[in-house]
Amino acid sequence: MMRLSNRTGVVVGLLVATLFTACSDSASSNTTSQSTASPQNKPVAEKSALAGLIKNVSLYSVPGRRGDLAISLVVSIHNSGAPNHPLGWVLEVSSPSPGVPTGLKPVHVNGVVELPDSNKSVDLAKEDLTVKTAEGIGSNSQVEGVLTFVLPGTQEGALNHNSSSLILHFRDSQGNQYQTPRTYIGKKVDTTGL
Repeated sequence: MMRLSNRTGVVVGLLVATLFTACSDSASSNTTSQSTASPQNKPVAEKSALAGLIKNVSLYSVPGRRGDLAISLVVSIHNSGAPNHPLGWVLEVSSPSPGVPTGLKPVHVNGVVELPDSNKSVDLAKEDLTVKTAEGIGSNSQVEGVLTFVLPGTQEGALNHNSSSLILHFRDSQGNQYQTPRTYIGKKVDTTGL
């Protein structure tokens, strides 16, 4: 009897161990299938899709600094993707005149500027695009504002002709790069598309 019960104990022990192993394998495969299924159920993050357009350009001497030229741009930014905010504004200036600076960052300016060909004036402080977009642009939204750049040692005549052009570069908070279409100084911009 003793021998039989030892054998029975071994057999029962093997059955229990086999059953335990089978249950734990089943549980781990359920865990594995749940963890691999979970990323598939996550919603894909929507990307931002920003587009910019320079709608108006004003050239004028910096008050009190006649040797420096200011460029104020009326810029429209449209977002057709996830909410985001544009930043890192840089103005690329192209001119046949020698020595015209490029790669300019905007400055915050107080004052009112007359917009050419529009009989409108703009309060630069209230319409500063960096301030207006600081909280971001919602999905399918558009923001319009003004960016002002100073070109040291530059006269208006160096840019005031149709062969000078501007491109505004910027990025979103994820680091995606954007730029406006090239705008030629003195040429009217078609804004019906925005």
